[in-house]
Amino acid sequence: MARGSWFSVLAVAAALVSLSRWVQLDFVGQMQRPTTPKVVRCAGDKALKDRWNSVGKTGKLTDAMRLVAAAKVRAAQTGVEKARPFSDELLSMIKGLVKKLK
Repeated sequence: MARGSWFSVLAVAAALVSLSRWVQLDFVGQMQRPTTPKVVRCAGDKALKDRWNSVGKTGKLTDAMRLVAAAKVRAAQTGVEKARPFSDELLSMIKGLVKKLK
C-alpha cells in the first residue's frame, strides 16, 4: 500500500472514532439518536438552589404569620369597639359617684 492509502485509512478510522462518541448503535446495529451531554452541576449550584428554596419558604411563612397577626389585631379591635359603650357608661357612673362623695 502506498502512503496516501494508509493516511486515508487512518483518517477514516479517526473520523469513525469521533463519530462513535456521538452516535450509539443498539444491539441490532440500528443507529440511535445522539444523546445530549448532561450538565454536571457543582456543589455551589445545589447550595444556591437550596438557598433559593429556603428563602422562598421563609417568605411564605412570613406572609402566613402576617395574615394571622392581622386577624388577631382585627379581633382585638372588634372587642374594644364592642366594649366601648360599657366602658363609657361605667366611666359616667364613677364620675357621678365621685361628685356625690364630694
